[in-house]
Amino acid sequence: MTASQEKAFDMIAMSGFGGGIWANYIPDGVTGEFDSYDPVGLMAGDLIKADCSLSWRGPEGKTYCFSTAPSLVYFQDFPERNIRKAKKAYESLTSGKPGS
Repeated sequence: MTASQEKAFDMIAMSGFGGGIWANYIPDGVTGEFDSYDPVGLMAGDLIKADCSLSWRGPEGKTYCFSTAPSLVYFQDFPERNIRKAKKAYESLTSGKPGS
């Protein structure tokens, strides 16, 4: 198991997701970049909506929302590269959708 995988499993265990009550707090009005779609999902070619209970704020002050802890951990390994890839994928996946 890699260090990133161990970190992801630790985050899941701390969240209560693995065997207890899901108790993450989602502040009202929080939205993320890419219309709150999970950036890792975007890079994989999927539009996976995230509720922002798992999020990361970049150095530029933008918030990125994730659907799973492993997705967040993977993203954090190379955030600048992943932001560029997710932006390109988001533009491609949402072009032609109403409201995009």
